[in-house]
Amino acid sequence: MYALLILLFSFQSLSGLLRYSQSDNRVSAGDYATIQEAVNALPSAGGTVFIPAGLYEISEPIMVEKSDVSLIGEGTGTILLNTSKDGKNTIELIGTEEVPIWRVKVSDMHMKGNEKCGNAIYAKQVNEISLSDMWIDYHGRSGIYLDYCYENPRVYDNNIAYNKETGVKLDGCHDIVVSANQMEENGIGIYGKGLYNATVTGNNIDDHIRNCIYFVNTLGSIITANMLENCKGKSVILDEACNGIVVTGNTFRMPGVLSVFKTKGVVVTGNAFDASESTALEVEESELVTVSGNIFSGSGEGVNRIYGMVMSNVNDVAISGNTIVKPLEGGIYILGDQNGYVNITGNTIKSPSYNHQGMHSGIFIHNTSHSIISNNIVMDDMEAKNMKSAIEENGDSDYNIITNNRVNKGLSGSIVTTGKNTRKESNLIH
Repeated sequence: MYALLILLFSFQSLSGLLRYSQSDNRVSAGDYATIQEAVNALPSAGGTVFIPAGLYEISEPIMVEKSDVSLIGEGTGTILLNTSKDGKNTIELIGTEEVPIWRVKVSDMHMKGNEKCGNAIYAKQVNEISLSDMWIDYHGRSGIYLDYCYENPRVYDNNIAYNKETGVKLDGCHDIVVSANQMEENGIGIYGKGLYNATVTGNNIDDHIRNCIYFVNTLGSIITANMLENCKGKSVILDEACNGIVVTGNTFRMPGVLSVFKTKGVVVTGNAFDASESTALEVEESELVTVSGNIFSGSGEGVNRIYGMVMSNVNDVAISGNTIVKPLEGGIYILGDQNGYVNITGNTIKSPSYNHQGMHSGIFIHNTSHSIISNNIVMDDMEAKNMKSAIEENGDSDYNIITNNRVNKGLSGSIVTTGKNTRKESNLIH
């Protein structure tokens, strides 16, 4: 009797599973003439379209305009080849500002384009979109373009390469996660404009035509634990009205450059700037900037490509606990017409004019007032003197305190000041 009950229960469960698998909410594109027909066959409540392995030539975009739809392939065997020569996208996921669509997923397929087609995936007004486990390459525009996909978009575990404009383009997205993607030889790796609360973490972004990451007018966001190597422009750019950005735990390498322009509230901490090709960290016309615990160095072929940081026209800046070894053009430079409230504390700068004898100082401040330089180590790491000065105050600088630093003499002196009210005290010079 007991065995009979178990058998009856198992039959009922299997029957329910079969009814579920045969429902209108789950369709196979293999049963239709086109993928679009399979999408159209879904009910208004949405569902899943399975796209079997095979080569699918796409000349018109696959359109999804309803919520709760998933497009699922069979891995690299499912190839969507965009054959458009007039800029058409492969997949379009479309809502409206008045009626956005929700919870759309695309995953497990290879999307391949050509230089004259559009984006692989273009999504507009799609909330809680999820894009993962795809190979996306050779498109004429972007691999993924999210256009005001406002709520909780996710882009993760993709290989995105050789797309002409951008790997991932983000416009007006909120609470977005871009994680664990591998990107290579796109125009720009990740471009974001008007973002809120973006998390860009754990990506490998290599060999890009322009930049690895470029943010404009982005607020409250974090760039962390990314490998950023070998682009032709800057590694990362924070441009025009970014605010509340944390850049931490990344590797910047060849060109190894982070640029910050007209931005307020930036934390740059715990990064490695390795084998840079110009100023490793440049900050212009910005305020509320903290730079701490970073390493500026190089080894092997990069030993002659080490640069420090240059800031200009900045206010409310803290620079502490950084290590800069053998930079070619000085360690920490504050330039521009007017700078104020800069705290340079506890940094180690060795051989700050490496290979350029007498040209550059370890710490140089120009037109800077109401600032502190303290507890730094600035020394030539060799018997020969190469640096100009260990610490140099220049221009219309005044009301600064230079104290408790350990320095040695450069070719133009150890600590050089120009401000009448600047205090220089308790420094150890040897």
